[in-house]
Amino acid sequence: MRKTKTFLLIAFAIVLSLSIIALGLSVSRVSAGDGPNQSQFDKIIEKVGSFLKGNKDKLKVNEGDVIAEANGIPIYKNEFELRKGLILASEGQVNDINNFVLNKLVREKVKEYLAMKYNLKVSEDEINSYIEKEKQQFKEFPEAEGKLKELISASGMRYEEYWNDYERYNVKRMLLFDKLYNAIINEGIKNGELKKTDKMTIEVQNEYKKYFDNIIDQYVKQAKISIDEKYKDMFRGFRVD
Repeated sequence: MRKTKTFLLIAFAIVLSLSIIALGLSVSRVSAGDGPNQSQFDKIIEKVGSFLKGNKDKLKVNEGDVIAEANGIPIYKNEFELRKGLILASEGQVNDINNFVLNKLVREKVKEYLAMKYNLKVSEDEINSYIEKEKQQFKEFPEAEGKLKELISASGMRYEEYWNDYERYNVKRMLLFDKLYNAIINEGIKNGELKKTDKMTIEVQNEYKKYFDNIIDQYVKQAKISIDEKYKDMFRGFRVD
């Protein structure tokens, strides 16, 4: 029973993958103690699917108006609207949703900026390999695959369209930010600010994460952020958190 619940929650993680801001969720990171009950789960799938069905154009995240820039990296309206819609579908109401989403995207663009400084890239082969691994993991757990298919059906997407558009966007971000995390942690170890360990405990993970988050926070505070004149009213009172 516990095993079944665990892998049903994997599907939940994938459903919400685009609304989660950070390193993303992989199948291996989901635990049985997290997540909603079955009824809430089904409602979220329905809401997310409905949003995607009516907003497929938003999956073209690098097209349309540029609403803002962070260190010269554009934030497109399509990406903003995609993330906003997914957050509302999965989490309900969020206070000051426009500034909330823009804050999250600014933080991500700063990470992309840092990744460029570290000369980090994600290849198509890496993305394809990760997606194939995900597909295989779903096949091994029919309960989770069933929930995934419910989402795909509700969204009006084809099976391959889900992987090539929806999940590809998330995987690319996740892999890039994972590389950035490793680069910053390794640099911290090299500089003597972190201790190298052969045993990764929860305490060490928390220490590394705190170190990484502090570095990102510093760069976010120093970031050059501009909002297009056309959208300034939309983000009135915006400040970086």
